[in-house]
Amino acid sequence: MKRRVRKILVIDDSEVMLGRMRRALSGAGYEVIATSQMVGNARHLPTCDLVIIDYHMPGLDGSSVVSSLRAVAGPMKNVCPMFLYTSYENIARDYARLGFDGVLTAKGDEQALVRQVATVFRVAEMREAKLSRSERKAPSTQG
Repeated sequence: MKRRVRKILVIDDSEVMLGRMRRALSGAGYEVIATSQMVGNARHLPTCDLVIIDYHMPGLDGSSVVSSLRAVAGPMKNVCPMFLYTSYENIARDYARLGFDGVLTAKGDEQALVRQVATVFRVAEMREAKLSRSERKAPSTQG
């Protein structure tokens, strides 16, 4: 069974970092949309499987970007997980309070990024499989 290509939206103010992340994630088989624009990205959410957002950006921090995306995404059916990407331990610890679904650490280490993203998708697949199994086992209430 062939797996579908996962699509990742990456938001970071650094074009250099975006290029490095795009190359690493594309090289690992992901489809990547990389942008330094902090607004106007909600249009990508319906087709994305993951959003990776830098925390320190001029004008807005990553928490504000997540908040804005969630506000626009409210009525959308497919709202993918939004992950913080940082090398700052104190910010990483607060990812949930900041509005993120998870955190990717070791920013700047592309191999670590690829490993962490693969883990995010493996965990999601395991959860989906477990949910699917439990739905199949649930007794019918009709009868």
